[in-house]
Amino acid sequence: MVSDAVPSFNFSRIRPLFSLLRYNFPMSRLLLIDGHAIAHRAYHSIPPLTSNGQPVNLIYGFYSMFLSAINQLQPKYVIVCLDSPGPVFRNQDFIGYRAKRPPADQNLVVQLPQLKDSLDRAHISNSALTNYEADDLIATLARQSLKRRHPKSKKPLIDKVTIITGDKDLMQLVTSKIEIFMPIRGLSQTQTFHPKDVTEKLGVKPNQVVDLKALMGDSSDNYPGVTGVGPKTATRLLLDYGHLDNIYRHLEDIAPAVRARLEKDKDNAYLSQKLAQLVDDAPVKLSLKKARWSSRQTDSLIELFQSYNFRSLISRLNKAHPQVNPKPATTPPSPSRQNTLF
Repeated sequence: MVSDAVPSFNFSRIRPLFSLLRYNFPMSRLLLIDGHAIAHRAYHSIPPLTSNGQPVNLIYGFYSMFLSAINQLQPKYVIVCLDSPGPVFRNQDFIGYRAKRPPADQNLVVQLPQLKDSLDRAHISNSALTNYEADDLIATLARQSLKRRHPKSKKPLIDKVTIITGDKDLMQLVTSKIEIFMPIRGLSQTQTFHPKDVTEKLGVKPNQVVDLKALMGDSSDNYPGVTGVGPKTATRLLLDYGHLDNIYRHLEDIAPAVRARLEKDKDNAYLSQKLAQLVDDAPVKLSLKKARWSSRQTDSLIELFQSYNFRSLISRLNKAHPQVNPKPATTPPSPSRQNTLF
């Protein structure tokens, strides 16, 4: 006898398949690169290198890191944010902002305009804005990107924002949707920071990073903080009271020695908070169309690397994209002894 009963079905057998279908869709990632921060790190990580008699180790190192990031992260969109020369609005709030930074090497300085030019030649979207720092542009573009929705489905156009930087200040932006991809040692070792990683590194949550800086100051940017309050005390205060305003509301509960320091330098604490807070409403507009990563940039990068005689970078691109068949460089550069290292 043949039964017409509908057999029971064990959904647990196919649950892993649903999990794979859920998580294996391509991620729509926006990659925001802190251009000058990475360029500085690249310059100090790569030995002297010249092309046509001009130093290019900053350019080489930047694009070496850039190719590694593109290969590892597979972004859908890429924007490089750059600092503009001259003072920024923070200098108006505090005349001593960054005043104690030593002058940069001249060989580094002369390569920074080349970086901007090379990004344009490679058709890589980049942004700089007078009176603002690259960090502010990154904060603004990250915020704008997470608000973008598909016009029909209303689903987010960006699943993840990844920021490449060597600057811990940007850890204040980290959320479940925004991560930091940071070179740790030279250009070869990196670490990705999610909210829990920020807490492990700094002892506070991402949304407390600004107040941590407000309390302990920042010697690299030369803003004061509270004299005598270091990382351990600042972290303990934030763990106990949450944020700067609440610390000042509960001064009577704080040990007398620390309370006296907080009272004396209250103005400096709030000034430092203002300086540390990144602006996320800078007058710059996100264009995902211009930021879209495609084979056009790959072709242009090959031609750019040919012009510098960066043979190892050309080889890396050809291996990653064997279909690329660029035009030969119109004016091959004269070889340099240092180029043979790469």
